[in-house]
Amino acid sequence: MNRVPHDRLLVAVDVDGTLLNTEFEDVLRPREVAALEAVRRAGHVVALCTGRNLNSTRGLLENSGWNPVDLPLVLLNGAVVWGGQPRRQLSCRELDAGRIRRLIELFHAHDTVPMVYGTDDTGGHLHHETRPVNDILGRYLAKRRASVGAIVATDDLLGLALPRALEVGTIDSRERILALSEAVTRELGDVVKVINTRSLLGGGRYYWAEVFDRAADKGAGLRVLADFCGIPLAATVAIGDNYNDLDMFAVAGCSVAMAGSPHEVLARADRITGTADEGGAAVVLEQIAAGSWPVPGMKGGNT
Repeated sequence: MNRVPHDRLLVAVDVDGTLLNTEFEDVLRPREVAALEAVRRAGHVVALCTGRNLNSTRGLLENSGWNPVDLPLVLLNGAVVWGGQPRRQLSCRELDAGRIRRLIELFHAHDTVPMVYGTDDTGGHLHHETRPVNDILGRYLAKRRASVGAIVATDDLLGLALPRALEVGTIDSRERILALSEAVTRELGDVVKVINTRSLLGGGRYYWAEVFDRAADKGAGLRVLADFCGIPLAATVAIGDNYNDLDMFAVAGCSVAMAGSPHEVLARADRITGTADEGGAAVVLEQIAAGSWPVPGMKGGNT
């Protein structure tokens, strides 16, 4: 789209695969932190737009020594949006007990291990079952337990009768994830949304299935935040690397994909930058801070 006729931008930046190489990292590198802060000093609004929940994102920021009190957050793929100073919840899309229960049953039916992410006002706990898991999911749970905490293991999630949650999700082989996602969409597609992303580990063989309220995605979250900030969507920039970023690409004035992203993501981006390991997001952020990109009518190109 590349229409940015506005002095003040809203720059929405994904975390895993964009600022970090994998979903297992917990510290932002100095160059990325400096670039994010430079955009803020230039008078623009920077927001993290991530699949992580509040506990995980807060831990990342604290570990990185960079945690601005007014930093907006679009979390769990848009299920929750935080903004303002002091930061407060602007939007929250929850799953009720009936949907949670049926989703757990569907995950079980497809021989996958569900994880239920609780609401922020109840501690944001991740609940999972004490069942055998694949290596990638096992590593995710172990890392989460060590770095974030707020994790609860139980023999049977159905027995907990959880009244509210933000997400039910899992990591498994692409084949299982696709079959599960199709079943969930077929039965509950009018009240939930399934978001699939490629795990950044496992050689492309493992994918996430994350199920949210039907109205939750990164694009919807970006809309809420842009309206709150008084910034038109044409003056937003979205930087990401995975399928869950396509929703914010669809509404942003400019979209930037990281090199190595899935083909569908690259095809929908206005610009392609380097990989996370190459500091591709930092390059774009530094140019935004310097005022050299984007400009009205400017085509994206590659970095």
